[in-house]
Amino acid sequence: MDILLTTYPRHKSKNVGDSLITDSAIKLVRYRVPSYDPDIYFREDSLEGIDKEEVRTILIPGFSVNNDTYPSLFKMYSDITDISNKIYVTGCSFQNLVANVDTYKNYEYNKETKEILQLLANSSGTIPCRDQLIHEMLIRNNIRASYIGDLALYDDEKITEKFVPPESVKSVAFTIQHNTKFLSQSKKLLSLIKREFSDSDLYVVHHSKPNKIPKLIADYAVSLGFIEKDISGDSEHLKFYEDIDLHIGYRLHGHIHFLRNRKPSFLMAEDCRSFGISKTGLLKTGIFEAMENDGISVRDVAPYELMKSVRSNIKSQYHDYNKLFSYIDEVYYECVRPFFDQFCIKIGWKISFWEKLGLYFRGFGENISYFKNNR
Repeated sequence: MDILLTTYPRHKSKNVGDSLITDSAIKLVRYRVPSYDPDIYFREDSLEGIDKEEVRTILIPGFSVNNDTYPSLFKMYSDITDISNKIYVTGCSFQNLVANVDTYKNYEYNKETKEILQLLANSSGTIPCRDQLIHEMLIRNNIRASYIGDLALYDDEKITEKFVPPESVKSVAFTIQHNTKFLSQSKKLLSLIKREFSDSDLYVVHHSKPNKIPKLIADYAVSLGFIEKDISGDSEHLKFYEDIDLHIGYRLHGHIHFLRNRKPSFLMAEDCRSFGISKTGLLKTGIFEAMENDGISVRDVAPYELMKSVRSNIKSQYHDYNKLFSYIDEVYYECVRPFFDQFCIKIGWKISFWEKLGLYFRGFGENISYFKNNR
């Protein structure tokens, strides 16, 4: 049997971004092995009742490399040493509310977590990371790592597709932040969006089940003329964005979903998840830091900087985004495709000798990010 551990909290916040990560990973596998049908468990579920001998693979997209990730965040089995060669972590993430480079540079692993990460890296060859800062943090801690990116960026059917910028912005979706401290900042950004796109259809969008603070933001947006939309839950709900021309907001996977589908997006980086991606090569395009350099204080100027960039990009027909999409394509071929090709070979994908030889020499793109992301 094949197992996939998901970060999607169906019974809690219903964060649609986590659902997108899971479904993106499955689609990347099924593009090669259409019969792939894993048993899906939430990351906090114990696998103790499942015979290890019956398990062929355990795929974990979005695995966290924070301290105590196992067994606190990902329970799996009480002992994974004898099954580590069947565990494939990828698109690995790091969570911290203090969004600056020092957070990564000064992060210290406890002995238990470091041993688990080294075990997983040694079993699969490397730990593929969501962003370059995570990659470098693991390398500094003597843990073999590579860059692969957020899996939601990649769709085999979209890779190399030509970017066609919208002729005009007839609709804009604003995604609501996680953190309460950005309340005033997000209200300012909403006001600027309304001023800039007064004749467009404007939406304020929930990516998680709405609670008190998001409702405050949504109510303010509605008072400006925005339409409220809740797309929390399954990734199918993201189809709402198909008819939206532009994304502006705080939700990383709102931003990524637009990029995945070759559409322009502008993101306010509110925590390390977005911040790390903003420091990864050309993925910095369209991302603005919501906090000052201390990673704590709110940047009042950020909404104005973002909207200035929006106007500039509209004028240039989103010139910078052509380079961004080419970058995503390059990373796919150098890093993503090799990983999923290798994984699919493990579950029975048949390829020719020459294709296997190409995979051997191509590897997992372990060092690709260093020259790509710093060019």
